[in-house]
Amino acid sequence: MYCPYCKEELKVKNEELYCKAGDSYFSKHIEKVFNGAIDNSKEVKVRIPEVENSEAGRFFCVNCGSEMMKIESMHEVCTCCGFEIDKRTFYEIIERNPHCSFR
Repeated sequence: MYCPYCKEELKVKNEELYCKAGDSYFSKHIEKVFNGAIDNSKEVKVRIPEVENSEAGRFFCVNCGSEMMKIESMHEVCTCCGFEIDKRTFYEIIERNPHCSFR
């Protein structure tokens, strides 16, 4: 898995996903959400042609590390693999799984 903020590969540290570049942990809950979205990405991939010309999103794909595309406010999809960040997940990433800025 990749960090949604910086696309650094996430490692397991203290039994949680950890981004070394951002010195940040991702909770077990958000890891479960990410895994569910990865499992669901095949279904989402079918709908991708409608967003291919949209603007770049805020995040990187947790599944493949590609840049996400904005569908609407707080809703993004990866046009490479179909990974989707919906509004609930978007909020949870920002509010409950912060990422330190680069030094």
